[in-house]
Amino acid sequence: MSESRQTALKILASALKEKSLIRIPTREDSAYLNMLLLSCLRQWADTDSILKQFLSKKLPPKAYNIELILHLAITEILSLNTPDYATINEWVDIAKKESNKVLAGLTNAILHKISQDKNNLQTQLGQHYFTPNYLSILKQDYSAKEITQMEQALIKSTEPPLCLSVKENPQLWAQKLGGEFIANDSIIIRKSGSPSKLEGYKEGAWWVQDFAASLAVTALGDIKGQRVLDLCAAPGGKTAQLINKGAKVTALDISKDRLETLKENLHRLHFEAENIVCADAIDYLQNYQGKKFDSIVIDAPCSATGIFRRHPEILLYKTQEDIKKQANLQKQILAQIANALKTGGTLVYCVCSLSKAEGVAQIRNFLNHHHQFKLQPLTVSEIGALQCPELASAINKEGCLQTLSSMLPSYGGIDSFFIAKLQKVE
Repeated sequence: MSESRQTALKILASALKEKSLIRIPTREDSAYLNMLLLSCLRQWADTDSILKQFLSKKLPPKAYNIELILHLAITEILSLNTPDYATINEWVDIAKKESNKVLAGLTNAILHKISQDKNNLQTQLGQHYFTPNYLSILKQDYSAKEITQMEQALIKSTEPPLCLSVKENPQLWAQKLGGEFIANDSIIIRKSGSPSKLEGYKEGAWWVQDFAASLAVTALGDIKGQRVLDLCAAPGGKTAQLINKGAKVTALDISKDRLETLKENLHRLHFEAENIVCADAIDYLQNYQGKKFDSIVIDAPCSATGIFRRHPEILLYKTQEDIKKQANLQKQILAQIANALKTGGTLVYCVCSLSKAEGVAQIRNFLNHHHQFKLQPLTVSEIGALQCPELASAINKEGCLQTLSSMLPSYGGIDSFFIAKLQKVE
């Protein structure tokens, strides 16, 4: 287990340093790594509070890895079914490699005290989910009641279920995979393991996609035969949806590597895009001189503050500055959209963000400065809320969709996603 714990520390340290999403490598100990890292991140606010009870002063910046070791070790002692003595000994050995004798000794002392007071400290878990840093972001846009509802939903839930978009007959596939049908073409599976080992994976019968994300393409309605531009398309969930609905798709993304993933995903699904373009979205739109598209879908670059159910690491490093930076980029992309969209055409704008600066405020600003566009209020039937009545509450008074993690608790929750549908008029 020593190597596994060392790997967990390496993955966590890298993600937080680079402000990137955690990807668990496929290996024999993947299940352990996934459980340890997700538990650690989901309980960070609580274990941080516990850790402060045993520290007379804050650890210095040079002891950052020791802080990570303590969070991982506390999580393992209080939440995982591993023997305390082995857990403590191995984490202390790792601390010796990562730092000096003094800090390794401190690690040893703290972990032994936590083990001795284990029963009492376990009652302190499940109090908080959001870190103080993340709460400062949420308080910009949400009431204390709304924040509490989101936090409680996350505390009560276990690891989010696997959500799939199915090519056809989702209710049948829900039965085959032991899952549940939600609405449209989406099903969830509560205990899945690796998706690649599920029936239908090799045959390309479905792809992994959160229900909230799938609603952007659903909102387009009937697009059979339409020419559709999928901006910021990788890894290809919406591209696959568009093709499955009969559209002729141009998929664009700035990342060559992510486009390779998109191509692999489409190949497995036996789908083919009309065009796959590696380019900067702003440059592409500014210089576009081809036949204008019937519809454009843009899953815009954003702060990703809405995906903390699956990636709780963002609770530790996302800032208000990240939101401002992404909102400015979104504004620049939207300003060029009209050049590639035909008159009468439809634009669907979406972001996996909780921030209103990236969502409803962004669209209000766009409409105020681009009068050739008008908002098309979404209806419950357009997004599948007739099949899933809980979704109706996600449509705001302007007709935009903003899902929150507290919604759809009977299905294990939902990512926080904003969607707006607009039409280009003259």
